[in-house]
Amino acid sequence: MLSSRTTILLAVATGVALELGIGAMSGRREAWDSSQYWTIGLPIAGVVSLAIGWLSRGRDWLWTLLVVPGQVVTMMVRSMEISGLCPLAVIFSALLSTPFLVAAFIGSRFRPTPPL
Repeated sequence: MLSSRTTILLAVATGVALELGIGAMSGRREAWDSSQYWTIGLPIAGVVSLAIGWLSRGRDWLWTLLVVPGQVVTMMVRSMEISGLCPLAVIFSALLSTPFLVAAFIGSRFRPTPPL
């Protein structure tokens, strides 16, 4: 089982890897401008979120809400476009993490129950 800290780090690292990996693969300035983001990146992030849900403790699967904010912050830092609206963008980007949250929830339902 993953600790809360490890779960948070994996969720954020998934977003960072999504932005940097797809950005490097596609050569695009922003990963979501590439078709690989939609066909490769998001499905992989979904599988990682499913695994996080399965490996996490209790309700720690909720931390997968940080996948897209991790990506958005990485995109802003990489493009040097950090503005006063950055906190608002991060908050709203958490809404885009809903599919990862659902995947993590499903993974948590298949988690083996500890013996009593």
